[in-house]
Amino acid sequence: MTVEARFYRPADYYSSASPERALPVWASYGCGAASLLVLLIVFAGGAYLAGGGFIDLMDLAFGMTLSEMRGMYTSDVTAAQKQELEREVEAMREKLRTQKLSVQRIQPVLEAIRKATTDEKLNAKEVESITALTRKTNAGKK
Repeated sequence: MTVEARFYRPADYYSSASPERALPVWASYGCGAASLLVLLIVFAGGAYLAGGGFIDLMDLAFGMTLSEMRGMYTSDVTAAQKQELEREVEAMREKLRTQKLSVQRIQPVLEAIRKATTDEKLNAKEVESITALTRKTNAGKK
């Protein structure tokens, strides 16, 4: 008995019956719609941020950061230092909202806050340095 070797050609594949579906028909439409929705959200978010929304986002971030910093003060930070820092940060936020201060100029303040709050404690020296840097940023022009 001889066994014939069967060679499949591309024409054999295309002329055979279609295999059974592994997924329902609606699955491809659902995934496509979901990806389209994600793309729309990404583009809408980019348009919002480009149209001034980034300033609002930074204002919100500073407000949240300031409220978190209130719980990090050590006992050597005086009430006057706390008030001065609050005043300077609020002045900076107001200048951001009125676009008298560019977003690029606040980068050093953000870095100083990040470095000072990594241990989740703010001592008097760190508060003074953040206040001085914020005051310097507020004094500069756009």
